[in-house]
Amino acid sequence: MTYKIVKNFPQDLPLDKEGPFISMYQTTQVHPLDKGNIITFKNLMKEALKLIEERYDKRIVEKYASQLQEIISDLDFWLYATQGIAVYVNQDECVVFRLSQPVENQVFVSDSIYIRPAIATFQNQINAYVLALAKDHFNVYECDAVSIKPVELPDSIETTLKEVLGDQKTDAFVGFGSTGTRNSTGLFYGQGGKKEEVDVDTEKFFRYVDKTVHEELSKKKPIPVILTSVSKNQTVFRKISNNPFLSVEGIPISPDSVSVEELCEHTRAVLQPAKRKRLQTLVERGAKALADERASDHVDEVATAAVAGQIESLLIDYEKRYLASIDWQTMKIVKRSGEHDTDLFDEIAKVVLKNRGKVYIIDSAMMPTTTGICAIYR
Repeated sequence: MTYKIVKNFPQDLPLDKEGPFISMYQTTQVHPLDKGNIITFKNLMKEALKLIEERYDKRIVEKYASQLQEIISDLDFWLYATQGIAVYVNQDECVVFRLSQPVENQVFVSDSIYIRPAIATFQNQINAYVLALAKDHFNVYECDAVSIKPVELPDSIETTLKEVLGDQKTDAFVGFGSTGTRNSTGLFYGQGGKKEEVDVDTEKFFRYVDKTVHEELSKKKPIPVILTSVSKNQTVFRKISNNPFLSVEGIPISPDSVSVEELCEHTRAVLQPAKRKRLQTLVERGAKALADERASDHVDEVATAAVAGQIESLLIDYEKRYLASIDWQTMKIVKRSGEHDTDLFDEIAKVVLKNRGKVYIIDSAMMPTTTGICAIYR
């Protein structure tokens, strides 16, 4: 198999590979072996190969065709379809991302990959751990826009209070005392009563759960952790938690009272408003940074800052493209026109990602500028 399916965005993008590149985006139906998926892929492939032949050299078309044809012929690939795919192929390799959201069917052919649709899709995708916590047991699931599945923890990890505490459970005991008077009778008094015993052991168990989730999951894959538990447990767990990825918003119900699918629906309901709020906060920060001259909306200044690694966050208008080429040595920009010409916004985005900055695709109505771009400096 010459093509490879990758998962880590943007780390697995072929940003430094030699072009020309075909960048294909396709919405796919999740039904196994849906014939429509293959038909649409063939049509996009046909369009892409035609553009390669017209703009580059028809002698290299077969190198692209053979790799894309391998995807068409691989039934396993279509058997596990998600809601979309992004395909990047040059003469030597083909990289595929499975997408958890639909994407507009599009083909781009240029000297490098076109990544704006992928950024928008990954930015909006729902992905989180769901910590289903009772006072004496827990489970963890991973939820995205289309599915939820249990997380497999190492065999050494215990998931019940009894297994975790074992002989260390707090025992209640009864003592004997006296009032100190001559004719007094002894008085019995209790410490570590049932309620205190349960509270202490529950807290011990919750600390174990919090440390386990942080060490085994959050550090390796830093996505939100949505706590699903009754209100009392929510309060106790949040008080002791040291996990920075624990979401402020939780699901205040018993995880044992709902199905796994219902749990995922509740999780999506928590994440969607949170994502919108984060984008709104980012846009407001961009507007303030512009006012304080810690940001720019001029494309030449943004390009220069991108090369220098000075951009912390780059905001790009979803609807606007800047058709131009740039000499990255002299920073000279030459504007062009045409549907498939190079989008300079996209080229700048790739430089920002290479320099470990972040890129966001923003709706026009939310953008803090009218130029289509805004760079917030580090």
